[in-house]
Amino acid sequence: MAGLLLAACSWLGGVPVQAQPQSNLQEMASRHAPQQWQAVRKFPSVRVFTVGDGPSRVYVFMPDSPDARGLPLVLFHHGWMGMNPRNFGGLIDLMVRRGAVVFYPVYQDGEDTPPQAVSEQAAQANALALRDVQQHFPGLVDTTKTLYWGFSMGAGISLNLALEPQRHGLPAPRALLLVAPGDAPHVATGERAASILPRVERLPRNLPTLIVTGAADTAIGVPTARALAARLCHLSPSRRNLLLFPSDTDGESRITAGHGSPGAPDSRYDFPDARATVGPLIAGREDFEASTSLNLLDFYGYWRVTMRLLDHVDGGRFPAELFSRTDAENRFLGLWPSGRPYAQAQIEDPCRKKPRR
Repeated sequence: MAGLLLAACSWLGGVPVQAQPQSNLQEMASRHAPQQWQAVRKFPSVRVFTVGDGPSRVYVFMPDSPDARGLPLVLFHHGWMGMNPRNFGGLIDLMVRRGAVVFYPVYQDGEDTPPQAVSEQAAQANALALRDVQQHFPGLVDTTKTLYWGFSMGAGISLNLALEPQRHGLPAPRALLLVAPGDAPHVATGERAASILPRVERLPRNLPTLIVTGAADTAIGVPTARALAARLCHLSPSRRNLLLFPSDTDGESRITAGHGSPGAPDSRYDFPDARATVGPLIAGREDFEASTSLNLLDFYGYWRVTMRLLDHVDGGRFPAELFSRTDAENRFLGLWPSGRPYAQAQIEDPCRKKPRR
């Protein structure tokens, strides 16, 4: 019986977070608390400019510093109808002020753009933006340090670009993060519902590929994430993982891990019109803009995995814990104000056979 319990525990991801000593929980909580994220911001403000207009526009966010050199590049692909970067402003601000250049391609003109066109649109816009940045800010970006980040439909875009970066005039990703992945059938009907997901089985075997989604995102993120993970078994086991972040309740407080849970709005990044002129500078702030969308799932979930991958592509150590199926910190999602641990993340490996009973 003890052997069966141990095998089951291993399959589920090791010792449960709730069983960790309180000292371990407090230490893990301190590493990704809001004040720690505030501390990683080295640059006081963000410079923003645009390349192109409408669906061809890219918002380029960079540190406002003449000394910035050799920074990593993040190709940030939003979800359907997410042309305004406001919803991800909190994370974009964190990445840029840490030291990164973020491209945010608009890639669509509202509902009029067919899903089958968005990957090519985003690729062309990213390539133009890259040429513009390299021309006007030589040495700012090190293209060998590139992270592809895709949310919902943006995950499909990231996959398409990752398979043929040279054809699109883009740098190859050093890591790939797919957040609450979606596909055309989730946003369109008829001919427009044809899948945009490519033959992901052709991804390089050693490309670190992390898939994360809210466990309550049962209509889009969870089924698509599981389907993609099952097609990525050719990747090295140490270079792939699937994390599901659950909802949880503590007293009258509740956090729902739905499709919108990765968002953390920041009104300073509110650019609703992709044809309008935007200001050249986003002044920094010491704290993070409060909203119901900014919570433990961001600090210990979506932001943690994003920033660890960003550190890696920038030359830091490989984040083996993100690809571990037993590491406690990979399942830890913070502490409620009461001190109780948030429900732990689920880690799934569709490529591994379950232990026999």
